Amino acid sequence: TANSQLLASYWEVGQTIIQQENEEGWGAKTVERLSADLRAEFEDMKGLSARNLRYMREFAKAYPHFSILQQAAAKLPFG
Repeated sequence: TANSQLLASYWEVGQTIIQQENEEGWGAKTVERLSADLRAEFEDMKGLSARNLRYMREFAKAYPHFSILQQAAAKLPFG
């Protein structure tokens, strides 16, 4: 469940970035500003670089209905 929660978090961050970019428009440096804000707020947390946030955005674009996939995976029996 930890991996699915982590993936869900990445997907949510990616969705948030997509929404902000749609609202602010191209060239607003949304990812760079968010990265700087998150790293300032969560100094000890790793993985908040602009590059990683772009990966999260691309993940959310590739799987626009990820929450459905997550619910289906949660129902799978584990050995």
